Amino acid sequence: MEIRKTNKPLKAVIQLPGSKSISNRSLMIRAYSRNPIKISFLSEADDTLLLRKALDQIRHSADISVPMVIDCGNAGTVYRFLLSYLASKPGQWLLTGALRMLSRPIGDLVDSLRSLGADISYTRETGFPPVLIKGKVLKGGRAVVATDTSSQFASSLVMAAPMWEKGLDLELTGTQSSMPYLEMTLSLMEHCGAKISRSADRISVLPVPYRKAELTVEADWSAAAFWYELVGLSHYGELFLKGLSTQSLQGDKKMIEFFKHMGVSTFEEPDGILIFKSAEKRVPLHFDLHHYPDMLPALVAVCCGLGFETIFTGLRNLEFKESDRTLALQKEMKKIGCQFEKIKEGEYKLSPSFIEDYANTGIVFQTYGDHRLAMAFAPLVAKLNRLTIERPEVVEKSYPNYWTELFSTGLIAKV
Repeated sequence: MEIRKTNKPLKAVIQLPGSKSISNRSLMIRAYSRNPIKISFLSEADDTLLLRKALDQIRHSADISVPMVIDCGNAGTVYRFLLSYLASKPGQWLLTGALRMLSRPIGDLVDSLRSLGADISYTRETGFPPVLIKGKVLKGGRAVVATDTSSQFASSLVMAAPMWEKGLDLELTGTQSSMPYLEMTLSLMEHCGAKISRSADRISVLPVPYRKAELTVEADWSAAAFWYELVGLSHYGELFLKGLSTQSLQGDKKMIEFFKHMGVSTFEEPDGILIFKSAEKRVPLHFDLHHYPDMLPALVAVCCGLGFETIFTGLRNLEFKESDRTLALQKEMKKIGCQFEKIKEGEYKLSPSFIEDYANTGIVFQTYGDHRLAMAFAPLVAKLNRLTIERPEVVEKSYPNYWTELFSTGLIAKV
């Protein structure tokens, strides 16, 4: 899809999607609960639709004498959350996914579940999907889980724990990446009646079942990054992001602080966030994304567009996302003269170029099947005047209306 910059000012109201992260956790808590849990404003992202479909398929399973195939596509969250759910549910389940999913490690979560009595076996390569699960009633107890690869392993375990006879005493080891997402999980669980205590490296969940509750899905802060990026790349303009709040459960609200350096100011109103262009702070930057990895594509793109030299740290696990994001960003940013170079494990340096030299040259950005890359590359049209996005439909994974909202700003049009 080819897009171009118009001469219109950037001013619009943006309807953000519901948070995919909150939606998927809410669905899992409801699946575990014996009491009704009402969920409002569920995300319409492909990943959430996939999880709803899988849970419905599992719920209506009849013949448990042969394995039921559950295909999670390339949805890592769905795969990890269902792994604990199916291990706790009597029946036979073959949990699989798309080719990319089969290269995303799950060994740390499988090891933890096995220590709790789960019957899980690998059908291909040890440590990776697919797995054959012989589900049964688990009693819970003590377990250890490494969180170097993903905090979702811990989230998967703790959400099941209120339904286990002994609850769960979970020790967290490793570098504990993306911890705000685990905090989100625990907050949602407590809202639904779970009894939890937490220290720096341990979570204890009592065997107290979820109670009747209502959950309201917040607007998605992760999706807001691309609107912050667009304002940062514009000469002037403002966007109103409906439904966002600085009191959100989502850790990615940290972008308010990050994007100040790119001249994006934030003002909170009763029903959302107003962001507008202000003065940039043109100094070398350092962003530690250990807990905020989903912000990397937008931050790399905006720093390339503005010509900011930047150091990024905390990037050890990005090769296991929907694409190998660090490698993809290295390849694509070279197209506009930017060097995104690995300094050491988990640390990269961005050396920008004069992006205007590449304006009107017909840059084509590949998306590698990754929704966040597609959404991060598109705002660069504010500097390049026109560009092409390959496989624009990948945004449906998290933000189905992204292109509609982008064109509604008036600044960007489809050719």
